[in-house]
Amino acid sequence: MPNRKRVTHRDVARLAGVSTAVVSYVLNNGPRGTSPETRQRVLQAIEQLDYHPSALARGLRAQCTHTIGFIVNDYFPLDVFLSPYSASILTGLTAELMKRGYYVLIYPVTVGEDLSGLATMLHSGRLDGVVTRLIQDPPDTDPLLEVIAASRVPAVLIERAGAGRFGFSAVAYDDEAGAEIATRYLLERGYRRIAHLAGDLLYASARARLNGYRRALTECGQSVDDALIQGMSWAPAHAVAGTRRLLEAAEPPTAVFAASDNLAFCAIEVLRQAGYRVPEDVAVVGFDDIPLAQEMTPPLTTVRIPLDEIGRKAARLVLQLARGEASPPTMIRLPVELVCRGTA
Repeated sequence: MPNRKRVTHRDVARLAGVSTAVVSYVLNNGPRGTSPETRQRVLQAIEQLDYHPSALARGLRAQCTHTIGFIVNDYFPLDVFLSPYSASILTGLTAELMKRGYYVLIYPVTVGEDLSGLATMLHSGRLDGVVTRLIQDPPDTDPLLEVIAASRVPAVLIERAGAGRFGFSAVAYDDEAGAEIATRYLLERGYRRIAHLAGDLLYASARARLNGYRRALTECGQSVDDALIQGMSWAPAHAVAGTRRLLEAAEPPTAVFAASDNLAFCAIEVLRQAGYRVPEDVAVVGFDDIPLAQEMTPPLTTVRIPLDEIGRKAARLVLQLARGEASPPTMIRLPVELVCRGTA
């Protein structure tokens, strides 16, 4: 089948009997007005010809691409397509941008990789702004943020803040406070042998959650037993092995606080296989509140991060910057909360 010739605004103008400028006025609602009769003729011609304006051409005229980049800087950046955690943030970001007629371009960047490709993309004029997810703190993130700052593309950070000298706004939450809330909850319910399945300590969030666990124990007069800290990885296999080591101890834990919901799921499975009941024998608390947390049996007690709202707030901030609505750098720290369900 031969390719159909693309309909242009000139074809619309010819059929409606108007100039191409008038077609543009109708499509863009200005800058000049048109009579109701003329507008109706143009709209009828558009419908009859099945005309769709070129987004590229309109973007070039308006110096706007209606595209926001989502830069994912991680040791495993492609997890953005698989991880329920990242997917929840991306869902909120995309939904908020789509409401305003914007698209999302996902750009995964491995921690430590050469950034020349990213620099080329940022300087290409394809993006009106970027939202960047960080998993490290300054100064580790400085090289990446220097590339973004040099491009002068409006930028908002999520999860971790950058160095103040860059002047980027950020949307984050308090990992350490969430871990402290979870551990204190277990202590208040009478648990004393509380283990922690830690995440990968290359991640600032994992270190903060470990610190919150330690702080809660110390401030409540409990000693920190390093033998009760296992895992040190986001990998399920390490969580399984760590939980097994905990159960082999002379004094197994009576509760487990896991640094993520996925680690908590692993712990629960090992406990069940070993004949322990959850929560009757061992209580389990997770962190994140991904969708599966409330769907399992029993549903998981966990620390809820407002992941969807992180994405939405980042979208609103970056669109303000893209529209030239200058404002001082903003640090939005969203609250976390303990969701009490059936495992603790």
